[in-house]
Amino acid sequence: MVRDLAADRASSAQRRAVIDARADHDADLWRLVSQELGLPAIGVAERYDGTGGSFVDVAIVLEEAGRALLPVPLLATVVAAAAAPDDETLGRAVAGGAAACVAVGDPAGTLSNVIDGQLAEHVVVAAPDALYVAAPAERIARAAMDPLRWQSDVTVDASSLRQVGDADASARAVDVLRVALAVEAIGVARWCVETTVEHLKTRVQFGKPIGSFQALQHRAADLAVVLESAAATASYAAWTVADSPKELPTMAPLALATCGEAAYRIAADSIQLHGGIGFTWEHDAHLYFKRSMTTRLLLGDNHRQRRLAAERAGVLRSHRG
Repeated sequence: MVRDLAADRASSAQRRAVIDARADHDADLWRLVSQELGLPAIGVAERYDGTGGSFVDVAIVLEEAGRALLPVPLLATVVAAAAAPDDETLGRAVAGGAAACVAVGDPAGTLSNVIDGQLAEHVVVAAPDALYVAAPAERIARAAMDPLRWQSDVTVDASSLRQVGDADASARAVDVLRVALAVEAIGVARWCVETTVEHLKTRVQFGKPIGSFQALQHRAADLAVVLESAAATASYAAWTVADSPKELPTMAPLALATCGEAAYRIAADSIQLHGGIGFTWEHDAHLYFKRSMTTRLLLGDNHRQRRLAAERAGVLRSHRG
């Protein structure tokens, strides 16, 4: 369903219209996604008017959204709902079509690099000591490297701040964000592989499709292997969010490291395999490359995520403190 929606309402031309307008999202598409189709409500409990699905269900939607680079605050909203699943106010708001986001930091200060924070009506704050939900007081939108995903500086309304979890809940919220980014990265990588293979089949050089050249076949096969290996990691990580909370602290940074790096490599190689057209503004490859670049840096690079996973697994002593 999400794939059909993307084909109809998030084509290359429609995404570029959003970019050309310097808009931070497609308002009509978000209204369709959030209110008419109710996609953000998939992970919201039924008692709060949601669908009551698990994070595995959410992951299916996120991968397809990543595959299409849907210009809506879907990832930020579903992560916020999953991060504070027992908060009735947040759950009902998301089920009703409101946007939300997750911010990492001290709620008393400015929260930076918040994905789609400029659109959020509710902010889940993952602070070092606890997990909070609040209304935004000020939101300053900033266009990032990825023109289809803006980031913001957000300050919250202190009078609306309420604690909804302890430090462990706060750490879990960030881990849910890591997994969501990892799952979305698989959608990005899958588009790159599929588009590259189609190009290799149709681009003719020396009288034959370039996909018939063995060297390019090997490179495409390598990308397919990288993709499927990372996809398995993302799927398992999504399952840990839903059903194996003890494994989540280790799997979340590992999944983000694995999937973020895979998407970055695949997107970069996709540009190369497309030849000259891949380097132009007219081709969408650069949009997927920019998404993969921002994903792998948002919460710390590949090395930071792997170190964190090793520390949490007990195979590496913490370097902090």
